[in-house]
Amino acid sequence: MSLLRYCTLGALLLHLAMGAGDADKWDYAPGRYGPENWGTLAPEFCGGKAQSPIDLVYRDTVKQTYPAFTFTGYNTVPGNVNFTMSNNGHAFGVGFDSASAYTVGGGGLPGNNYKLAQFHFHWSFLDNLYAGSEHVVNGEIYPAELHLVHWNADQHTDLVDAAFGNSTNHASLAVLGFFLELCNVDNPAFEPMLKSIANVSQSGTSYKMSSSDRFNLDSLLPADRTNFFRYNGSLTTPTCNEVVTWTVFKDTISISRKQLTKFLNNVYYKPLPNTAADKMEGNYRPPQALNGRTVYRSFDDVSLNVTPMPPPKRTTGAASRFVPGLLSLALAAVIVAIFK
Repeated sequence: MSLLRYCTLGALLLHLAMGAGDADKWDYAPGRYGPENWGTLAPEFCGGKAQSPIDLVYRDTVKQTYPAFTFTGYNTVPGNVNFTMSNNGHAFGVGFDSASAYTVGGGGLPGNNYKLAQFHFHWSFLDNLYAGSEHVVNGEIYPAELHLVHWNADQHTDLVDAAFGNSTNHASLAVLGFFLELCNVDNPAFEPMLKSIANVSQSGTSYKMSSSDRFNLDSLLPADRTNFFRYNGSLTTPTCNEVVTWTVFKDTISISRKQLTKFLNNVYYKPLPNTAADKMEGNYRPPQALNGRTVYRSFDDVSLNVTPMPPPKRTTGAASRFVPGLLSLALAAVIVAIFK
């Protein structure tokens, strides 16, 4: 199955799972279609009791000893794996072939054969670069958050089956979350993506990176991946399926103000009819209720063992951003993939 067909079938199933009508118009702005109403738009999952993201309050977590993670392929650039940048209307990301050479195991995950399907970003606003992460740590919000989405190849046939199949559970997906932190110098790991970002400015576009621009994933991630939080949760976009084992790392990824601004200036939401597209800003879901879940941690940090300050109020003044017509977009893309 081609990468395009593989990804767009996932988008199609996402739409069908939500149903017709208002459910396909979810967005990140406050109001009828905003995150506060996702539980009504997609009640089967978004209204559940194990939702993500959450506020990771150190004092409320339980210390746990975990074995080391095993990252396979992350320190290489496999010749048989395509890097496809995409803008799906609510996030920018990079997808990989279904036969990806990137796998993760260990780390206390409920499986040892998780294949990487894609990674994507949630980020802030141009007028407030400091608050854009989905998870919060002891009241601290970060400028952006990276999610690497892996599916359990021992339990499922592909990413779609892991998210929407009949045998889904919290072991179906393993999502690794990393916070991005502003620094004064550019991070070279982002340059291959920024070089071609204009090719995926508009919603529904994709671009296969040249072989010379592909990079090893280790260069993007912090070297120390032993300090993390762990809990059972959900996808952070509708339909918010509760099928995820979350690992959110303490060590951050650096990005310069110039680099983050370039991302924000070059990626757009799908426009409303007869209107110009809005820049993709503030595409994060606020923290959800813990509802009695236990959050574990792999590390000790005296500086975090304090009563957290309430997180600062997030920016809410962005224009309404809809993602309508996902079904039409998905069907068109599938047709293109089939007859390509």
